[in-house]
Amino acid sequence: MNTFAERVVRFRYLIISVVVAITLLMGYFLKDIKVNADVMSYLMEDNESVRLFNKIGETFGGNDIIIVGLEGKDVFSADMLEITGRATDSILSIPEIGYVTSLTSMPDVRSTEFGIEIRPLVDQFNIPEGREYLDSLKAYILEDRALRGWLVSEDAKATLLIGRIKPDANRVEVTEMVQQKVESIPFEGNIFYGGMPLTLLELNRIIISDMFSIGPLAFILICLVLYAGFRNFQGVLLPMLTVVIATVWVMGLIALLGYKLTILTNAIPILLIALGNDYAIHVINAAEVEHRAEPYKAMQRAIRYIALPVILASVTTMTGFFSFIAGSRLILIREFAMFSIAGILFSLILTIVFVPAMMYVTNNNKKLAPKASENIFDKFADRLFNLSCNHQKLLIAFWTVVVIAGIFGITRITRSVDVVGYFRDNSIVKQGENILSEKFYGSNPLYIHFEGDMQSPEVLSKISQTQEYMQGFSYIPHSHSVADLISQLNFVLEGDMTIPTDKEKISQLWFLLDGQEIMEQLVSYDLQEGVIHGFVNRTDLEVLREIESNFDQYVKQHSGEGCRMAVTGTPVLLKFLDDNIVRSQVNSLIFAVIFVMLLTSLIMRSSKTGLLIVVPIGITLVALFGIMGITGVPIDVATVLCGSVTIGIGIDFSIHFASRYTEGIRLQLSERDSLERAVRTSGKSILISMASIIAGVAMMLFSNLVPLQRLGLLLAFTMFIAGVATLTLLPLLFAGRKIKEAGDVKETFIKE
Repeated sequence: MNTFAERVVRFRYLIISVVVAITLLMGYFLKDIKVNADVMSYLMEDNESVRLFNKIGETFGGNDIIIVGLEGKDVFSADMLEITGRATDSILSIPEIGYVTSLTSMPDVRSTEFGIEIRPLVDQFNIPEGREYLDSLKAYILEDRALRGWLVSEDAKATLLIGRIKPDANRVEVTEMVQQKVESIPFEGNIFYGGMPLTLLELNRIIISDMFSIGPLAFILICLVLYAGFRNFQGVLLPMLTVVIATVWVMGLIALLGYKLTILTNAIPILLIALGNDYAIHVINAAEVEHRAEPYKAMQRAIRYIALPVILASVTTMTGFFSFIAGSRLILIREFAMFSIAGILFSLILTIVFVPAMMYVTNNNKKLAPKASENIFDKFADRLFNLSCNHQKLLIAFWTVVVIAGIFGITRITRSVDVVGYFRDNSIVKQGENILSEKFYGSNPLYIHFEGDMQSPEVLSKISQTQEYMQGFSYIPHSHSVADLISQLNFVLEGDMTIPTDKEKISQLWFLLDGQEIMEQLVSYDLQEGVIHGFVNRTDLEVLREIESNFDQYVKQHSGEGCRMAVTGTPVLLKFLDDNIVRSQVNSLIFAVIFVMLLTSLIMRSSKTGLLIVVPIGITLVALFGIMGITGVPIDVATVLCGSVTIGIGIDFSIHFASRYTEGIRLQLSERDSLERAVRTSGKSILISMASIIAGVAMMLFSNLVPLQRLGLLLAFTMFIAGVATLTLLPLLFAGRKIKEAGDVKETFIKE
C-alpha cells in the first residue's frame, strides 16, 4: 500500500481533475433520466401469466383501465347524465383511448314494435328532464345486477366511466390527459379516479418529488452528524462531496444506459448519501488518529492502514446487493441491486483516491488540526466498551432477550403486494380506491381467456358456466363477456336467458352485434379468441392464494380440444410478484450470509474468528425480522431489501473493528489495550457512520410512498442494532474471560 499511497499524493491534482471531468460528463446525462413506476412491467416475461396478460392487451384493445368516477347528489338527474355524456366524449377524443364504458355508451338490448333495438343505455343527445322518465330509467338500471355496482353505485349517487388505454400508449401521459379533460368540465360534485394507470401516474409524481425533497433533508442532517463527530469542516465536506459525486455518477449512468428510475432505484441517491460517506468517514478518522507533523506522512499512513479494510468492507456491502442479482427473478430488484453496486463502487474509488488527494491539497503542507476534545461519539464508545468489560452478564441477558423476542416476531411476519397500499391515506389513489371498493366492484381485472370458435354453442356455454363459477366468490362481484350479450339477445327474442343450442341462431344474433364497439373488448377479430372480464375487489394475500389455486384447477379441468382456457389478470400477477418477493428474500439472504461468512473467514484467516465477526449481524437480522413481525410491517417490494442490505452494511462495522483489534495484536499490545484501541479509533468512526446512516435513511419517513417509509425505518433500526452489537459483543467475544479484569476505560493515545 506504500506505493499506492505515494502515487495518490503525487498525482493528487490529476486525480481531482479526472474526477471533476467525469462528474461534469455524468451530470450532463442527468437531463435524459426518465421514470417508470410500473412494478408489473418489471416482471419476468417468460412467465405464462405475464405473457397472456400482455397478449390480452394487444388482442382486446388494451388491458390498462383508467376509471373516472363522478359523485353527486343524484346520477339520474338531467344535469349529471349530461355531464356523464360530455365526460365520455371528452375522454374518447384522446387518440390513445380505445373505448369508454359508461351509461351513455353501454349498449342496451330492447325489444320494440319494430324488432330488436340496440342503443346506449342513456342517449346523451336526448335526455328528457321529466322526473317520471328519469325515475323509470333509474329503476331499470338499478334492477340490472350487471350494472348496479359496476357503472352505478347502489345509492345512485356515483357513476363510473371506464376507459381502455390502447396497447403501446404511454399510460402516464394518457392518464394526465384524461384528468385534464374531465376536470375542465364544470362539475360541482366529487371526481375520483382508479386503475393501474392512475397509480403509475402518482408513483411517477412521487418519485420525482421525493428526489428533490428527501435528498436535501438527508444531506443537511448527515452534515450535522458529521460535524458533531469531527468538529471540523473537512470532516463534513469530504464525505458529503464524495457521496454527491458518486450519486451524480450513478444517476448519470442510469440515464446513459437507457434505464429508468423505479420506486426502488429512486431510493439510491438517499441510500448513497447515507451509506457512501461511511468509507470516507473511516479514512478521515484514520488520518486524524495517525496524524503527524507532516501532512504528507500522515496521509500515507492513513491510506496504508485504511485502504484494505475499506476495500474489504465495500466488497461485503456490494455482496449484500449482489445477492439480489443472484437470488431474485424480479427485474425491478435486479436493477436496484446493479446500480447500488455501481454507486458503492464509485464511493469506494472516490474514498481511497479522491478523498486523500483532496485532504492533502486542502491541508497544503500544514499540520493537521490537533486532536479535539472528546465528543459525544468518543464518550458513547467508551461507555459501550466499559459495559462490555464490567457487565458481561447484563449484556448476555439483554441480547438473549433480543434474540428470543426476534424469534417470536419472525413467526408473525406477513407479506403484502397491495400496490394501493404504497400510498398514504390522503393520496388521490387511496381515496379513489376506497370509494371503488365501498360503492363499486373494485378496479382489479381478472381475465379468463378462451381459445375456440366464439360462435360455437359449446364454447359460449362454457364461458357462461365459467362466469357462474366466478360469481360464487364474494370478492368477484362482477364479470361480463360476449356470452352475456348473446343471452340478452336471446331473452329479448325468445324470453330465454340462455345460450341457444343452434349455431345458426347464434350467427343470427351475432349479426345484430356487428359494429358494436364493446365487441372489440370481448372477442378477437377472427372470432377465435374471447375473454371474460372479471373484477376483484380485494387483493389481500389470502384472496390471491384462493384465486391462484381455484382458477388454475378450474381451467385445467375444463379445457379441451375445442376450447382451451387460461387465467391471468392483476390478482394473478400480484401473486406471481409475491412469490418472487419471497424467493428473492430467501435466496438473497442465503447467498449473502454464506458469502459474508466465507469472506470474513478468509480476511481473518480463521473460520472461528470469521464466524465471531458475523455474530452481531446474525443478531441484527433476527431483531430486524422480529420487529417486522411484532409491529406488523410486511415484507413487500421495498422491505424485502432490508435483510441483505443490513448484512452488506452492518458487516462493515465488524470488519473495521476486527481490523483495528488484530492490528493491535500484531503490534504486541495486550488484549485489553488492543480492544481499547479498536474502540477508541474504529469504534468512533463506526458510531459516526451509524449515526449518519440513520440520519440519512430516516429521511425516507418523509416519503409519500409507504414502502420507502418502512424501508427507511427498518434500516435505521438495524443500523443502530448492528452498531451497538458490534461494539458490545465483539469485545466480549474476542476477549473471552480475560476481559473480566478490565476496569474503566481510560483515555490512551496510540503509540507505535
